[in-house]
Amino acid sequence: MPQLPPVTQEHAARLDFLEGLRLYNYRRHVRGVLDAYDREVGTTRPPTMASAGERIKGQPLYQFAAAIQHHAQVMGWATAADSLREHADELDVLLASPPANPIGRLVLDGSLALPSYYTENDEAGLDDIHLVPGGYWRESLVGPIYERGGALYRTAWRVGYTASPPRALVAFAEGAPASDYRRILDLGCSFGGNTMAFRAAYPDAEEIVGLDLSAPALRWAHVSAEERGLAITYEQGDATAMQHEDSSFDLITGFLLAHEVTAETLDQILREAHRVLRPGGHIRFLDLPPYIELAPEVAFLQSFDNDGNGEKFWNDFLSSDFKATLQRAGFVNVADGPLDYDEPTYSGTAALMRTGEFRPENRWVTQADKPELRDG
Repeated sequence: MPQLPPVTQEHAARLDFLEGLRLYNYRRHVRGVLDAYDREVGTTRPPTMASAGERIKGQPLYQFAAAIQHHAQVMGWATAADSLREHADELDVLLASPPANPIGRLVLDGSLALPSYYTENDEAGLDDIHLVPGGYWRESLVGPIYERGGALYRTAWRVGYTASPPRALVAFAEGAPASDYRRILDLGCSFGGNTMAFRAAYPDAEEIVGLDLSAPALRWAHVSAEERGLAITYEQGDATAMQHEDSSFDLITGFLLAHEVTAETLDQILREAHRVLRPGGHIRFLDLPPYIELAPEVAFLQSFDNDGNGEKFWNDFLSSDFKATLQRAGFVNVADGPLDYDEPTYSGTAALMRTGEFRPENRWVTQADKPELRDG
């Protein structure tokens, strides 16, 4: 990854504090919420997420843990941004200056109209994605900010965000059915971690394309891929109306994309994906598990993200039947389940529902195929 400017002692202290605070909150407070719930309900378990939530949300410890997580998230992004602000000019130059001999491409579209669901936010920024001020599109330095602040979210800020893309992403990429994938498309690629994982998994692919709405995110993804020597085309575009030809990709993927869009937008994305995927091609998504796969109390704690972490489409998606959505778009052989990848140090992607325990269902794969053409 590109080298970020060093942090000052003060910023390092703030980031260390926030990382420690998150870990303590997960392992003591959130764990304590679940323990208190177990003691209260005993063997008479509430059957639904809503009924479990009624038993949990009145707990002072839950309210305390949720408030800590929310404010730690806000403070984390503010600290990450503040730590880079005095280096803004040099970072802008880095992002605006293409590599001398690039092996990949960056294709931006200054005329692209960004959809309202992606850009609208309240005055306090409390519904920006992940509470990142300005979302992914308004701040030119969102890439460097996410490199530091996103790593803090993963409780590994000293390592970096794209410097430590989960090995699980490569396992996810390698989990596609064996085939000769020549062209691969990563939808909603943001900072390019999943795109880079697919390039690592399929080094002989002719082209791997990462598509996203955000020009600032794509600039950072491009610089990061070039630093790693990975040939990737990063392209600004709307996945609901792609410029690619019919049947032009062999494999399509998306990482943590489906819960970031409206149900209507997701339907449009899947129809477009079906159009540009070749007959017999494969599509696979890595996201959070649907609520129906979780214990009701765990599902309720997962749902914190919807109102507490700027994920305004979270509940709608995780309450839906994604497999049925893929089938309506024309895909077949639809299947889902946890990613087969053991990582004891990984305790979750949701903002609040982490207790330090490894839960394999927290990385949920949904996959399908486009039907083969019939003879005649």
